[in-house]
Amino acid sequence: MSDIIKTQRSLAIKAMHNPMHKFDHLYRLICQEEWIRAALEAVLSNKGARTAGIDGMTKKDLTSEEARQAFVHELQGELREKRCQPVPVRRVYILKSNGKRRPLGIAILKDRTVQMLLKMVLEPIWESDFLNCSNGFRPGRRTMDCIALLDSYINNRNKYYWVIEGDIQGAFDNINQEILVKLLAERVADYRILDLVTRFLKAGVMEEGLFQRTQLGTPQGAICSPLLANVYGCLFGRKGIVSSVTP
Repeated sequence: MSDIIKTQRSLAIKAMHNPMHKFDHLYRLICQEEWIRAALEAVLSNKGARTAGIDGMTKKDLTSEEARQAFVHELQGELREKRCQPVPVRRVYILKSNGKRRPLGIAILKDRTVQMLLKMVLEPIWESDFLNCSNGFRPGRRTMDCIALLDSYINNRNKYYWVIEGDIQGAFDNINQEILVKLLAERVADYRILDLVTRFLKAGVMEEGLFQRTQLGTPQGAICSPLLANVYGCLFGRKGIVSSVTP
């Protein structure tokens, strides 16, 4: 078992056993070379690595070990010296089955790697807080988990025979960034992590050569966005709204 997995398990166990604990000293983890390399490899293994952000860099530019090592060391230096400044994502649109277009934000490889680092350190903590009936965008879960849960309710004994399907319009686009960061702060005491998340949220968008500020939402397509959306969903869970989300 790698040291990364051991650390993630340690974070998860502590989060589970102490729901009120606020985690500090997380930033030092994402500055470690082992973590950065693991994050980069995860990003490059994704099909999206063949698509460039606004800097034009793709997986092809990091085919050699020398190029990857230089990438890791450069990013490690920026993180250690707190010089990491996310750049605007490149906005593209994909056509949906209903004829409408869904906006996607394509970050540069460096920013995707940092987002993966944030996911690696935050996900083990927040997984202990998410409801068991929530399945969307969560590790080790799939649509069949939702069906299995429904199967336990829909029977002659319980007499539940209706399933209502719903969707939140523009869920990612309308997340209140200030509330999101406050929710994260309930579990994370390391201001450097919170500051980095805030920087990504406010990095902006480049569309057809024009820059747009992002004062609301988190970009669809960003590695961190599904996790952040689930964290934001905890706010509604406290208000008595329990949802089961499918991918």
